[in-house]
Amino acid sequence: MTEDNGNPIWKNRVESWKEKKNKKKKTSIKVEIEAQVPPEQLMEDKPAADAFQPLSTVIPIPKSRLAPYRTVIIMRLIILGLFFHYRVTNPVDSAFALWLTSVICEIWFAFSWVLDQFPKWYPINRDTYIDRLSARYEREGEPSELAAVDFFVSTVDPLKEPPLITANTVLSILALDYPVDKVSCYVSDDGAAMLSFESLVETADFARKWVPFCKKFSIEPRAPEFYFSQKIDYLKDKVQSSFVKERRAMKRDYEEFKIRINALVAKAQKTPEEGWTMQDGTPWPGNNTRDHPGMIQVFLGYSGAP
Repeated sequence: MTEDNGNPIWKNRVESWKEKKNKKKKTSIKVEIEAQVPPEQLMEDKPAADAFQPLSTVIPIPKSRLAPYRTVIIMRLIILGLFFHYRVTNPVDSAFALWLTSVICEIWFAFSWVLDQFPKWYPINRDTYIDRLSARYEREGEPSELAAVDFFVSTVDPLKEPPLITANTVLSILALDYPVDKVSCYVSDDGAAMLSFESLVETADFARKWVPFCKKFSIEPRAPEFYFSQKIDYLKDKVQSSFVKERRAMKRDYEEFKIRINALVAKAQKTPEEGWTMQDGTPWPGNNTRDHPGMIQVFLGYSGAP
């Protein structure tokens, strides 16, 4: 018996049987190889695979949400075009220079508004994956390849901007879940107030305790004022037995820190007639807030807040 192509049926059956047998051998070899690989190595290969995954994905926005806003943009463009048509076709001959200046300014503002509508016409929302960022740039046994980040905190008048708020801002920055040697925080005080300087001295001293505490127990939020004021179960997801003891000690240290800051604020309410003086008896360079020399002070280095 033969098939249409002329080959005997028994020969085709033998070939198909050999193919099935070879497939079974390959499958068994693959299973044996996977069984020989220890589970630890399989777990190590997973982060390596995550390192090549995209760091973010675009979240699509429904057209039903974009259509109304795009309609409003089109209507505004039509009204804007009609407005400029009227302005250009109806010049003011008695004050032509003023009319021309106003039209140029209006065209400039309209152009800047049009440029501002481009990202709003097609907005993009992204979902980021921080764990993939860490897997890509932080490999065990190798120096971190994450980029350095600089934070700038500006202040002018510590009596209007409470130093405690500024201190919490600085503490939350220093306690970021990021390599310590990659984070730099700069505080700029345009008023050169001695209160800001003294409060930053206290903040730097407290940061030596607060930053290691946050990194050890993955504290969120990292601003101590907001963390200790939250009415939540702070024991959730905490498994280390020393957490309760260290949290109580940290809360006590923060309350003492607040008292020292409040004492500095109360002291700053009464400015001496001759101005502030430093510990060595020299006048404070920032006594004249409108005309003072530039001052730079480094409070913490890489070894200051590990």
